[in-house]
Amino acid sequence: ETGLQYKKFMAYPWILTVTWPVDMDNEDYPLIRTGPYWKKFKANFCEFIAVLVQQCQCSILYDNYLMDTIISLLTGLADSMVRAFRHTSTLAAMKLLTAVVSIHLNLDVGKHNAQRLYEVERQRISGKKTSYRLDQLERKRKEVRGVSCMGGV
Repeated sequence: ETGLQYKKFMAYPWILTVTWPVDMDNEDYPLIRTGPYWKKFKANFCEFIAVLVQQCQCSILYDNYLMDTIISLLTGLADSMVRAFRHTSTLAAMKLLTAVVSIHLNLDVGKHNAQRLYEVERQRISGKKTSYRLDQLERKRKEVRGVSCMGGV
C-alpha cells in the first residue's frame, strides 16, 4: 500500500507536466474523433492494453510492480482536469481489468480441467501401480495451482 502511494506521488509531476500545456477546454481528442483513422486508433489502443496483459501473464504480471505502476498512472490521469485524460485513463483501466479477469478465468478453467483429468486417471488405475500419465497430470495440477495462487490474480 505504501509502495502504491509512493508511485502515485512519483506519477503526479509527470502528469502535471503532460497536462500543463494542454488546452483544457478542447473537446476534440483522439478517442472521440470520427473517421476510419481514429476508429482504428481507438481499437489499437484497446488491443495494446489487452496484448500487454496477455504477454505479461506468465511473468511480470505477478510481481505487482508493473500493475501498481500502471494503476498509479491511470488513477492519476483519471484525476486530471483534462477530460481527454480522464476518458482515456478510464477506458484503459476498463480494458486492463477485462484482460486480467480473462486471464483469471482461463487459469481457473485450466485448474478445474487438470483436477478433473487427474481424478479420472486416478480412478481408472485405482489399485494398480501409479502410471506415468497420472504423474504427469499430478505435476500439471500442481503447476496450475501454483500459477493461479501467484499475485492473487
